[in-house]
Amino acid sequence: MDSLLGSMDSQIVVSVAAIAIAFLVVRLVLRMFQVGTGLILTIVAIVLVLQYGFGISPKAIWLEMSHLPQELAQFVKNFNA
Repeated sequence: MDSLLGSMDSQIVVSVAAIAIAFLVVRLVLRMFQVGTGLILTIVAIVLVLQYGFGISPKAIWLEMSHLPQELAQFVKNFNA
């Protein structure tokens, strides 16, 4: 066993490990993309309808989303009062 470990080049071991890890990461990313494809397409469709149907830019949508937590807090505060 000692001769087997001694005869292997450490660079080869590191290269094989890097290839294996890269393969597993690619599989993970592809699985995540496969699961999220429907959600991504829905978001793209909503943004396109708002942009071309109503003339609302993605920048305006992003600005409104950034103010959403404050608006929700104000709504809850008014609702409880």
